[in-house]
Amino acid sequence: MIWFFLAQAASKAPDEIEDIRPPINGPPSLWLVLTLAILLLVAVAAYFLWPNPKPKTILPPLPKEVAKRRLQGVKSRISTDNSYDFSIEVSDILRSFIEQQFGIRAVRQTTIEFLGEASSNPHFDLAQKERLRHFLVACDAIKFARAPAGTADSEALFEQASSFVEEAK
Repeated sequence: MIWFFLAQAASKAPDEIEDIRPPINGPPSLWLVLTLAILLLVAVAAYFLWPNPKPKTILPPLPKEVAKRRLQGVKSRISTDNSYDFSIEVSDILRSFIEQQFGIRAVRQTTIEFLGEASSNPHFDLAQKERLRHFLVACDAIKFARAPAGTADSEALFEQASSFVEEAK
């Protein structure tokens, strides 16, 4: 086969000029570049002009709000729960509130430890410290000494806890 091409090439006259070939249709590079540039500009404009709602930051509830909500939840159970369970729950709500609001470890401490730490805390005035001591001693009497308590005692504990949360700064 190679001999065939060589024979054809040798048979042509050296002064014979080849005819003009038609133009080669290559890829339309200019149109491709322009199309991509326009698409890029449209994408950039859409990115900056399209409304982009940012997620709203949801702040966690304040300790005062959490304590009020929890106290409202137990208010309806004053007459139905026994005073032992009620005093534990109200004491836990108030101790959690104090821990979150003022940074005093209140939940895991005994009443004496907690009152000792609260006495050196500048967030409480003398009247608040005394009300807090009275509340915690009453709760401890019901919880640990099993002192007899009725609905009136549970209401008093609830009112003391509610007023302490309301007055806290």
